[in-house]
Amino acid sequence: MKRRSFLRVVAASAAASGFPLVFSCGDGGDSTPTELVFPQGLASGDPKPTSIVLWTRAAPLTAGSQKVFYEVATDEGFDNMIASGELEAIADWDHTLRIKVTELEPGTPYFYRFASQGAVSEVGRAKTAPVPEDSVNVRFAFATCQDYVNRYFHSWRVLCEQEAEIDFVLFLGDYIYEQESGSDVLFRKGTGERAVELPDGLALDGMGAGVLTASSTADYRHLYKVYRSDPDLREAHRLFPFISVWDDHEFANDCWQDHAVDFNDTRGDEKSTKRREAATRAWFEYTPIDVEYDPNAGFPRDIRIFRSLRYGKHVDMVLTDQRYYRSDHVIPEGPIDLSVGKFVPNSPLGSRTFALKSGFDVKEAAAGVTMLGTQQRDWLVQALRESTATWTVWVSQLMLAQMLTDLSGFEVLPENLRDVFYFKLDQWDGFRTERAAVLADLGDVPNLVALSGDIHAFYASELYTDFDAPGAIPTAVEFMTASISALPVKPQVELLVQSNPLLDSLGLGEVAAMFDEVLRASNPHIRYAKSDTHGVSLCEISETEMQVRFFEVDDVQSPDMASPPREIGFRVASGSKVIERI
Repeated sequence: MKRRSFLRVVAASAAASGFPLVFSCGDGGDSTPTELVFPQGLASGDPKPTSIVLWTRAAPLTAGSQKVFYEVATDEGFDNMIASGELEAIADWDHTLRIKVTELEPGTPYFYRFASQGAVSEVGRAKTAPVPEDSVNVRFAFATCQDYVNRYFHSWRVLCEQEAEIDFVLFLGDYIYEQESGSDVLFRKGTGERAVELPDGLALDGMGAGVLTASSTADYRHLYKVYRSDPDLREAHRLFPFISVWDDHEFANDCWQDHAVDFNDTRGDEKSTKRREAATRAWFEYTPIDVEYDPNAGFPRDIRIFRSLRYGKHVDMVLTDQRYYRSDHVIPEGPIDLSVGKFVPNSPLGSRTFALKSGFDVKEAAAGVTMLGTQQRDWLVQALRESTATWTVWVSQLMLAQMLTDLSGFEVLPENLRDVFYFKLDQWDGFRTERAAVLADLGDVPNLVALSGDIHAFYASELYTDFDAPGAIPTAVEFMTASISALPVKPQVELLVQSNPLLDSLGLGEVAAMFDEVLRASNPHIRYAKSDTHGVSLCEISETEMQVRFFEVDDVQSPDMASPPREIGFRVASGSKVIERI
């Protein structure tokens, strides 16, 4: 075993496992309940042809470090063990452990388990990636945005009930939401049975009574512990390897680099380096990811999560980080700016959401902002252009397709609102110059697909270098998956308008009720839109086609699903950049 303590990564060579372990001996047997010692279960991640990362947390029953034993086998009965050993779970890493098991066989299922303090974990299932020359179909899920407070993770149950041949889960970010129960009550109404109380918390005064957000390492760790205790999420991690990236809520809503925007300029610049580092540390501790992390290096040198993973002959996954290196939003939250329709001070309206397109385009072009940063952008273009896979998949946490709201035909609105607005400028519409440059560089890449999340809706779109150019030819296609449980975007908008007398008086309630109709009419490149539901998506890629299925889940506020999910299917043929319904 090779150990680097600051990484908490142990590379266990399958060829060098010289000490098999029988869990019923030497560690007290299974006399201690599993839930007591392994309350967050186990997980695997970043499958490669000859390696995979295994993860668990051993909750300490007594003070100090705890011994943790592990076994890896080719069979669920552990008759053919290929790796085993003993590790130490220490408080400095919140008693989390990761093991990188190496020298494995490509495209092969493996089974693993842990034991500590008299308890034996459940048996986890992992599967390595096929070699790049292997012409096999690839089947994976992609998911995003799970809010625990007053909501349930039925979407994970839907996925786990699918047939077992899912190679991995691609998680697109917002694994946690940083605010505790009682915060953001407008969008988190429910039964109150699912609660989070932060050990520390930062008070967002002026944002409503009792609004607390995570600010310390203890806060962020606590959120992961609570979220990972959910039985449906635990089961998904037990069954499938995860390939993960983060978005904003792992740190702070609409964040950029190490800056939050919680106070909308009422306190000036919200540079929060220690908070950013605390969030990064907790995310690394609780995510089975095969990257290096050095907390002593400090932000932004402590970690690099943009990376690529090849999965057989047909799939190259290129994952980007759209938070660590991005510029600030073009329009400040503080001052009024009528050129972009910003008529409310110290508000995201007109800054990060709902800005006048004509005024914004001029300001964005002059600002020279970046979503990716120069190094990552050059790496992304090179990785996608040089890939030899049949299909290249750009994992973009944020929506690439232009998302306009054309209100010019609504006579109920005042004249200054009868115009064309960008709906959300925290996503790629706010970085449209860089988007156009990247898509232009990728124009001749065959079978390019983007997978995205964040906006809490199901969308299927075709992508263009210039969305405003008449008769443009698509560069790629994009599939957006809805939230696991966070409030969908249409009811968000409806609640926002209903709760704001000014917005309601302007007649925006009528527009909000027609959200998807307005969206489709304003954006003909969006071929499918469902903005009022939750769910998870399933993708299957072969040499000849890509198929995507949206599993739409309506009720996440009851402990049991009120109705089965709806299934909506799409197809993209190899060589085509057009989405078909199936």
